[in-house]
Amino acid sequence: GINAEYGVKMSRVLSKNLFDFKLTGELDDDVKALEAKWEKMKVASPEAKKMADRMKELEQKHDEASNMEYIKLMRTALDAYAKLFSENEAFNYGREQTTMTTLKVPTTHDGEFNVPVEVYTPKDLENETKRAACVYAHGGG
Repeated sequence: GINAEYGVKMSRVLSKNLFDFKLTGELDDDVKALEAKWEKMKVASPEAKKMADRMKELEQKHDEASNMEYIKLMRTALDAYAKLFSENEAFNYGREQTTMTTLKVPTTHDGEFNVPVEVYTPKDLENETKRAACVYAHGGG
């Protein structure tokens, strides 16, 4: 299709099956340590435990007020979780070695809207014209 923002005809991307990884279900040691730190923080903080318990309650409800309360609690929890990432040496090194740019992809499936897309490129590949891509998408929210 045509990318409206850039006016460029773009052909559909075809997979070259470059990646054939079998998932093993094992976490790296640094990820295990980060999760253990998170669990320890929840146990050490009665407030965090109370929040986690309330979120579990709200997950069972499907009304607007419960959804809004859940979102507020989730954002609070994510702020604390993001702080753990900001203190992680490997994460910070990766961020320093990466450039983030954005582009917008037009969609009409639920009205006309340009979906913002973040593109993360390793700095040592910025000038390469042929790079592999990993696309992650979620349903919003």
